Amino acid sequence: MNLYRTPALSRRSFLRGAGVTLALPWLEAMIPRCAAQQAAINHPLRSLFIYTPNGYNQSTFVASALESLADMPNDFSLITGLDRTFVGGTGVHAQCGACWMSSSPPQETLDGGFPTNTTLDQQIVKVQGRDTPLASLELSCNDFTDNKETRYYECVSWIAPGYPSSVEKNPRTVFQRMFGQANAGAKASVLDVIAEDAKSLTRKLGGSDREKMDEYLTSVRETERRIQFAEKAAARLADPGFPMPAGIPESRAVYLDMMADLFLFAFQQDLTRVASLVVDPERWDSPRMFHGIFDKPQNHHVLTHTKTQEAKDAITRIDRFHIDFYARVLRKMKAVKEGEGNLLDHSMVVMGSGISDGDLHRYSNLQVLLAGKAGGALQSIGLKQYDGERPLADLWLTLAQAAGIQTKRFADSTKPLKEIQRG
Repeated sequence: MNLYRTPALSRRSFLRGAGVTLALPWLEAMIPRCAAQQAAINHPLRSLFIYTPNGYNQSTFVASALESLADMPNDFSLITGLDRTFVGGTGVHAQCGACWMSSSPPQETLDGGFPTNTTLDQQIVKVQGRDTPLASLELSCNDFTDNKETRYYECVSWIAPGYPSSVEKNPRTVFQRMFGQANAGAKASVLDVIAEDAKSLTRKLGGSDREKMDEYLTSVRETERRIQFAEKAAARLADPGFPMPAGIPESRAVYLDMMADLFLFAFQQDLTRVASLVVDPERWDSPRMFHGIFDKPQNHHVLTHTKTQEAKDAITRIDRFHIDFYARVLRKMKAVKEGEGNLLDHSMVVMGSGISDGDLHRYSNLQVLLAGKAGGALQSIGLKQYDGERPLADLWLTLAQAAGIQTKRFADSTKPLKEIQRG
């Protein structure tokens, strides 16, 4: 296709069928003619935030992380010793996730005593999410319902004080949001419904775009097939004696990996550039079955308040389970080639918790894993220990600047973390 003679497709073009709207991936035909050469060089920044609850085992977390990520020594930083300020008057766990990505100082109690504010991911959306079909994805692998806890325990992404971005928990719902939904009650595949429109568009595309469209539609079909399989598997399960997921994989690792595949596919096809995943909410006393790790369900929150060595060992195993998931995400991103690099090179991927010690409810000495080069704005430095001398907001300020936000201050920040900035 001659990009200089054929009018560019709109970035917000869609494939349509009866009740279905399927966003298109990024195609060369969408490149404005005057920007064709620049687009071939630049790749969009993707930002991913993974939240784990209830803190970590402080005596083993660093060693577990370094071991799990040992095959990627040049791709991550493990930053420890970052602090946040707890604001009295609200629950300790309630502030952990709700204020993790805003890190608001005590004077900013703008939400009924809670220091919630616009979180970093939503600030990045304002500069990175304007040209994608989905501004952002907010996902959670908490399939339980619990009337005891509130949104402050489960939502880590906030549009403004008092206004959380509600999480999607079911892969089917995420799939429908990304790829469209057939008419109510219809069982047809999304691709079957939009087949004619796809065929018509494909005839108009150049060779490389046709290949990309074929890859895109094949991936949609495979994702749909896997979700259908998971739903059927969940329907076959007998009652295990505690609340179980509905319509999602019975294996916790498969559940996490399926959600990861969805947001990574959205990144790869430029459906969105900002995503967050809540691995589990704060404090919910929900028993989890970690297949292959334990032989019975575990209550993560209760374990953090149990003094025995057996409980501490269990927390270490849960920490490692989450770190291994993070490592799998990074490896998948590295495998996606983009220009001279890969998807991880053009991303920043964060994993952390709002407290360090779940038993003592400490907001000090937080640990954060960070991977990706953010298109050249960041560098990986392995283990970096600040020993309480820097606020968590200094990291958020560094990432905000890497994302193109023109600011010299983020919440109670003091200055960027120069060690992880490139240049």
